[in-house]
Amino acid sequence: MANGRYSISFPTPKPLFMGTAAALLCTLTLNAGNWADRIGLSGFATAKYQQLDEDNFFNGGNGEGVGKDGSWYNTKLGINITAPVDEKVSVAAQLFATHEDDFNMVLDWGFISYSLTDEVSLRAGKIKFPVGIVNEYIDVGNTYPWINPPELFYTELAAGPNVTREAYTGASALWETDAGETEIGIDLFGGEIGLESMNLKKLLGMKIRLDWNDIVAFQATYYRGTMRDTAMAAMEGKIHSNIALGLNFDWNDLIGYAEWAKTDMELEAMNGTSWYATLGYQMDEWLPHLTFQHFSKGKDSATPQEQEMVTAGVRYDLSDNSDLKVEYSRIKTKKGKGLFANTPADDTAGRFGIAVDVVF
Repeated sequence: MANGRYSISFPTPKPLFMGTAAALLCTLTLNAGNWADRIGLSGFATAKYQQLDEDNFFNGGNGEGVGKDGSWYNTKLGINITAPVDEKVSVAAQLFATHEDDFNMVLDWGFISYSLTDEVSLRAGKIKFPVGIVNEYIDVGNTYPWINPPELFYTELAAGPNVTREAYTGASALWETDAGETEIGIDLFGGEIGLESMNLKKLLGMKIRLDWNDIVAFQATYYRGTMRDTAMAAMEGKIHSNIALGLNFDWNDLIGYAEWAKTDMELEAMNGTSWYATLGYQMDEWLPHLTFQHFSKGKDSATPQEQEMVTAGVRYDLSDNSDLKVEYSRIKTKKGKGLFANTPADDTAGRFGIAVDVVF
């Protein structure tokens, strides 16, 4: 220690080491330049405000969902990154931040893809769950007409129909081909999903999608897995399986979505069905639409749940990459509390929402 400060001595670099280091630094600099040219960046954002006319919270716990005092719940920002490693291998990822998590950026999904042929690719990592027509891009609000994709189908709450989940960790074999005017895609996937109330192990599933000339698309999905580390002891080791069917179309300014799913968790209180239908009409920048959705769960159990929801909305395209949406929903709870945090005092509640979506 000299003059009250610690003195650290490094050995004098050898000429060979200095030359190697310089060459390495030069190579890294050049590679960094190449990578900067090859990395693709894109993003999306949604700002939404919603308010319930009842003293309760919808699609979230107390203080978390949309309540009577209004909420910016599910306001979000995402960054997508794609990077080719070589002609066969690429990497893709999504960084994601939400109002609920104080906008702390997290890795939402990220995987490595290997192109086996022009039609077959293998993926491994954390991959978006392929159940539901819009689930693989559900966070990008500009890609669909609603403020929220139908919540009685797409909710992540365990109290809901347990149809979809955000992402799984595992692997996928994806085959995509063209047959005339029809695009065919088959995705075989497997792995596991970590949830707050349980882990789904030994996940296996398949998605089939047919797209006719970008006008009509049909999708069917089936998956099953074993429930572990469950919040309910009765669910431990049980099989969780789901089948989902979906259809969407865009024809002569008419747009439509319809999906149905059935979930079996080998426990009557948790078994259920869910479906919704949307119809809209595109008028230049305006897209008025109407959605009806329904879910029921534990039909023959001691705690049955049944809820319906009707939403009337309009989307206005501010530009090619941004939109403004306004909606009003009537939520009818027929049995239990549905997606409300507490059993509602009235069987019907209203919700107003306004949102802005952008992609960049």
